[in-house]
Amino acid sequence: MQGQFTAKITVGGDGNVDYNVYDLSTDEEYVLARVKDATGAFVGEVQAACNEILCQIADKCFYTERYGGQTRRVLQYIREKYEAEPEFLWSAYPDFAALRIHGKKQWFAVVMKVPKTKFGLKSEEPIEIINLKNDPEAVSGFIGGGRAYPAYHMNKRSWFSVFLDGSLPDGEIFSMIDQSYCLVNS
Repeated sequence: MQGQFTAKITVGGDGNVDYNVYDLSTDEEYVLARVKDATGAFVGEVQAACNEILCQIADKCFYTERYGGQTRRVLQYIREKYEAEPEFLWSAYPDFAALRIHGKKQWFAVVMKVPKTKFGLKSEEPIEIINLKNDPEAVSGFIGGGRAYPAYHMNKRSWFSVFLDGSLPDGEIFSMIDQSYCLVNS
C-alpha cells in the first residue's frame, strides 16, 4: 500500500499467529485492520493486504495437514527413516505427494487421495493411498492376497497401491515402504 503501513507478525511456539498493523505516518496501530465488521473501501484494502501477507506466510512456513492418521504416521516414518519430505509437484492434484530418495530424483513412494471408484469400488468417497514399487512377483502376491490393489496411475507391473485406512497395520506398510526404498535405491 505504497509504504503507508507496516505489519508486525508474531508466530508463537504453539503455532498461533498474531499481527498488528501500524500507520507509518502516525506510528500508531491501525486497529481497524483487525476488526472483522469494519466497513469501507480503504479498510477493506488494508485487510486484504494483511490477508495476502498471512496467506504467504502460511504457505511458506506451515505444513498443512492434508491427510488422516495412518497417512500421517506413514509420512512421519518416511521422514525419520529416509529423510524424505513429501513433494507436492502437481498443482492440479494438491493431495498427491511424491517421496524421493534423499539427494536423488527417484521416487520410492507416492501418496494420494483418489476416489474409491478408481479401484473398482462403488463409492466416490476419497481414499488415501500409497503407491509403492516392488518386483513383479511380489506385486502380484500383494494384489492376489488382497493386501493391495493394482497401482493407481503407475506401471501396474512394478507398482501397487495400498489403502491407508487402517485395513493393514502400520508395521506391514512400513515393511512395504522399506522394500520399495531398497529396490529403487539399489
